[in-house]
Amino acid sequence: MASASGSPNPVVLGCGGISVDYLAAVASFPNPDDKIRSLALKVQGGGNTGNALTAAARLGLRPRIISKVANDAQGRSILSELQTDGVDTSYILVAENGNSPFTYIIVDEQTKTRTCIHTPGSPPMVPEELTKANLSSALDGVDIVYFDVRLHDIALLVAEECRQVKEKSLF
Repeated sequence: MASASGSPNPVVLGCGGISVDYLAAVASFPNPDDKIRSLALKVQGGGNTGNALTAAARLGLRPRIISKVANDAQGRSILSELQTDGVDTSYILVAENGNSPFTYIIVDEQTKTRTCIHTPGSPPMVPEELTKANLSSALDGVDIVYFDVRLHDIALLVAEECRQVKEKSLF
């Protein structure tokens, strides 16, 4: 069955958080003022939208993402990993200054739990940065839209534009 985009592989647009995750496995979570060593460290892409769209690409969908990173090592890593995974990053804004989002994740091997310490990107994405032309292009042929909780104001713009596009297609 073909999708609304006319392709057998639906187009999914994600709007939300992307980051670099630093996952440190430890034998057990430290007490205050303790110093411990990690058992393993893994650095990989993360963020709810980044993870969801990577999964979508691996399932054969055609994902695109609206988000923002900085022109720093983390931002370049995020873009590269998403592109390698098959996510269209054309709609990710790159700030010349600031920092890209990242998260420290401490994985407690004893309790099988994790603790996340997130550092948001700066400067944050604001609605004025998403032009009408870019939004229309991002939504062209989209079958599914995914939102997380990170970019509220941008998500509202995308949702409103989706509603308007749907209303126009009904008449």
